[in-house]
Amino acid sequence: MPALLPTGHFPVNPVALDREDLNDTYCTLRHSYKSVMISRGVYRSKADQNRAAMKELEAKIRTIAEREANVRQEAYEMLEIVTNVVGELEDAGDDLVNEFGAYQLGKRSYQGGGYLGGLIKAIARFIRRWTSTKQKLNTIVEKQQAVQLSLEGTDGQDR
Repeated sequence: MPALLPTGHFPVNPVALDREDLNDTYCTLRHSYKSVMISRGVYRSKADQNRAAMKELEAKIRTIAEREANVRQEAYEMLEIVTNVVGELEDAGDDLVNEFGAYQLGKRSYQGGGYLGGLIKAIARFIRRWTSTKQKLNTIVEKQQAVQLSLEGTDGQDR
C-alpha cells in the first residue's frame, strides 16, 4: 500500500510517483468515491422517504384538526341551545312560582279571582316554553347523533 498523502499535499505533478503507487492511490480514490456515492444515494433515499412521511403526517394532523374543530363547534352550538333551554325553563318556573304566590296572597284577602288569571297565563307561558324546549331538545339529539356518526365513521384510525 502506498504511503497516504494528506489531501492538501497531493503533488502538482504525479510524475514523481511510481506507477504502482499511482495505480494503488487511484484505486483507493475510486473505491472511496464509489462508497461516498452509495452513501449519498442512501442518504438521499432516506431524506425523500422522511419528506414523504412528514407530508402524510401533516395531512393526517390537518384532517384530525378539521374534524375536531367541527365537533367542537357543534358541541358549543349544543351547549348554547342547552343554556337557552335551561334559562327559559328557569324563567317559566319563576313565573309560575311568583304567580302562584300572588294567587295565594290574594286568596287570603278574598281577591284570588284576579290572581287566578295571572296564574293561568303563567301556566300557558310555561306550556309554550316547555313545547319549544322539547323542540330544541330534538335539535340537540339530532346534532348529537350526527356528531356520533361522524366520529364513528372515522373508525378511530386517525386518532
